[in-house]
Amino acid sequence: MIKKVFSFIVWGLATTALNVGFFLLFRHIGVPLTPAVILAWLLSVTFSYFANKKMVFHDKTSGFGAIIKSMLLFYGSRAFSGLMDVVLMNVFVKVLGWDELVAKLINEVLVSAFNFFFCFLVVFRKKKQKEN
Repeated sequence: MIKKVFSFIVWGLATTALNVGFFLLFRHIGVPLTPAVILAWLLSVTFSYFANKKMVFHDKTSGFGAIIKSMLLFYGSRAFSGLMDVVLMNVFVKVLGWDELVAKLINEVLVSAFNFFFCFLVVFRKKKQKEN
């Protein structure tokens, strides 16, 4: 379990770096706040799915239906945290006047904990073998 958590943190940091980097890039080129958050989310979640599937949870799921199911669960869980990110960014930046980078980094910490537990408990959980 410790190895899995460590691996999740390492790949989570890579995902976070991509998310923040894309967010800053989109803001730099003039994309409004909410679309910038959503675009950065889409790109980083796609990277995160494949990193978590292969590198963290060593998921060997095969078959089109099973892979689609795991992707839908993953994107569904991340949609909730992505919505959290959009709402909190708007509250932190537009309501509270926080710096965008500070708000983004705080959001990443909050949603990363949720994402790990959802992936661990639902998306990539190992199915227990039935005992005969």
